Amino acid sequence: MIYYLSLPLFLLFLIVLQSSISDVLLFGVVGVEISMILVLYAGLHLDVIKGGILSFVAGFFLDCVSGSVSGLHAFTYVSLFLVSMMTSMRISLDKTSLIMIFTLIFALLKGIIITILYSLIYRIDLSVNILRLYIPQILVVTLISPVFFHIFYRMDVLLQGGHAKQLKRT
Repeated sequence: MIYYLSLPLFLLFLIVLQSSISDVLLFGVVGVEISMILVLYAGLHLDVIKGGILSFVAGFFLDCVSGSVSGLHAFTYVSLFLVSMMTSMRISLDKTSLIMIFTLIFALLKGIIITILYSLIYRIDLSVNILRLYIPQILVVTLISPVFFHIFYRMDVLLQGGHAKQLKRT
């Protein structure tokens, strides 16, 4: 129960933190998607209910803060969570390099989804800005993902009372 009560506060703090990091440390040039890393972590380590709610709330808060199409990030994050969860049953992400490759693929997928949705909804072609907008953001998220996977794992251990759920391998 505490998980569901503390989730909105934690996610709001995370969205504000990632916006502040982008603005203060990187001068607003590159966006840092810590919330996307959290969604990928949730797809690998949380069950469907907890991870789905986390993904939706993170996307909703990001929609509220960014001023984009209503529901764009919520839809994208839930989709990434579901694909990440299905992927977690088939692969083992034990090494840092695998976490980075996993994050790289999903960051590219997120960029493609957002580009397609913007072209369908607004009739805006974002593909001309891929080099300037998405590639630097994808590289930053890929490089910092192992650190945040470790942080989220530690937080999961604390919230679970010292026992984090390990991935099931079949």
